[in-house]
Amino acid sequence: MPDEIPRPGRGLWLRFLIAGLAIVLISGAATATVALNTVGGIAAEVFPTASHIDAPKSVVDPEYSGGPQTFLVLGSDRREKSKDTFDLTDPPHSDTILLVRFDPEQGQTSVMSIPRDLKVDITTPQGTYANEKINAAYTIGSKLGGTKGATLLAAETIEKEVFPGLHLNGIVDVNFAGFIKVVDTLGCAYVNVDHRYYNENVGSTETDYTSINLQPGYQKLCYENALDYVRYRHTDSDFVRVARQQDFLRDLREQISPENALGQIDTVAKAVGHAISSTFRASASELIELTKLVAFSQTKPLRQVPFQTTSSGTMIGGVSFVTSDPELEEKTLQNFLHGDEKVEVPSPTAGSSHHHSSHSSGEVPGLYPTSSSGEQEVLQAAVNVPFRVLYPAVQTGVATQQQVRPYTLDDQQGHLHHAYVVVWQENEIGGYYDFEGSDWLNPPLFAHARTAVIDGRSYRMVDDGSHIHVIGWRSGRVLYWVTNTLLEELSNAQMIAIARSAHTLH
Repeated sequence: MPDEIPRPGRGLWLRFLIAGLAIVLISGAATATVALNTVGGIAAEVFPTASHIDAPKSVVDPEYSGGPQTFLVLGSDRREKSKDTFDLTDPPHSDTILLVRFDPEQGQTSVMSIPRDLKVDITTPQGTYANEKINAAYTIGSKLGGTKGATLLAAETIEKEVFPGLHLNGIVDVNFAGFIKVVDTLGCAYVNVDHRYYNENVGSTETDYTSINLQPGYQKLCYENALDYVRYRHTDSDFVRVARQQDFLRDLREQISPENALGQIDTVAKAVGHAISSTFRASASELIELTKLVAFSQTKPLRQVPFQTTSSGTMIGGVSFVTSDPELEEKTLQNFLHGDEKVEVPSPTAGSSHHHSSHSSGEVPGLYPTSSSGEQEVLQAAVNVPFRVLYPAVQTGVATQQQVRPYTLDDQQGHLHHAYVVVWQENEIGGYYDFEGSDWLNPPLFAHARTAVIDGRSYRMVDDGSHIHVIGWRSGRVLYWVTNTLLEELSNAQMIAIARSAHTLH
């Protein structure tokens, strides 16, 4: 029998607020005590009447029956005051197209991104626009009817062209800058930055993207850095950018704590109201129902569902599209609505040990011994790390070691911790995986990790349903972990084997 959705307690209201529906739908947040008679006022701040989108029932059915609920979250790519020429001159598109499903019956929350470059036909009362990217629906709708027109045409295109049979219970249109501003209000976000991100916009064609300067490793990202990170597109594909945004949201989900939010209810409510437009009404009952869903999902698995495609680079009229077909789209939809994949942890290997000598290149397909030059680079960096530095004995065969970085970071209470990260590049576009160690033993990254014992060692795993995204373990007073690429290109067996092969360098 599935878990029941809990009744809303007095401590749930800020849990909903902090996410601001856009954040809550994909994250969840903190709790604080708020008097029940303030709920109506809170709802008015979060869902101001001026930002309400009146959607017909044929597009959105806001029915709350205790069963699964599906929401569409759209993120606009419009950025005022940007130095990026593209941002300033290009009309608004839906930079993020995210479906989120709270499913008490399955005991999970599912998240799926629709590629912004997906080829569709967009139908309006004025006619049909053939062979368009799906994010153009937002642009066309905006020209016809502002934010409401943009949101509704995007939703209608998804329901008619991509997923016939999909029923939405609500839509949230997020100004990305406003979204990050809410995150910033609540203490920023701890994120595992997978590799070095650098671009200095000097006005040339090659650099005419938003400036960014981030080092790899687990770290705290605040307003401008967080916004630049989730929107980075300089050297990435649409799929990698979407995966990065989902990874950011997965990290965000784990970390907003009550002490950070306590006393900020008015500030947060107003920030949320300024950041979003939605189909939700400013009513206490609607806020209560949504809060119940969020409270239920807080400790449930967050399952990321891939969008199945036929091609990621089909050229039509000189323009590159992502393409799919009705059969794959139906499979994608059914997986999103009803799938409940679980990571299968391999059985312990008889007689195996944690030492790298037990690993051969043939034990797990695609893995080979790490290089002696890579070991030397880590040894040189180890002098700046005040704890035992481990290094994996195996790596994927196609990867090259890119960077070793010792660094420090502060936790939520301001305590200083040491860490190091080793970065491998798996492929040319977005394919970076990391090996990390830190004397911060309880980072938010593992707040809701599940535990599995393999060959006598207890591992903590963060997964998205069927794939391991992060696998970590403690050794003494140090936490070590391996992070998959954003597109999760390493198999579960490879992730576990790399973790098991970690050894001390001499």
